[in-house]
Amino acid sequence: MDRVDLPEEKRALPTALFGLPLGRIAIAFAAVVALGVYVGILLFGPNSLTVLLGLEEQRSIYESRIRSLKAENAALQKEYFELKQLEPEQ
Repeated sequence: MDRVDLPEEKRALPTALFGLPLGRIAIAFAAVVALGVYVGILLFGPNSLTVLLGLEEQRSIYESRIRSLKAENAALQKEYFELKQLEPEQ
């Protein structure tokens, strides 16, 4: 007896698609979606963007502090060598 010959009330919903049970397909689909959301949050989420922007701001502050300390160091070295030349040689 063919499926087409069965009365409407006896036709069942398909239990497999591409030879796999629908339950497993649904679980696999949910796992792929969950993994995609998780990776999206890691790469593009508010926490990662916030951390990145904070680190960039901190880096620019440190770089400006380094420049000012180098300039101060150069001035102090110049003063040191000038004072050293004023001392009598021993």
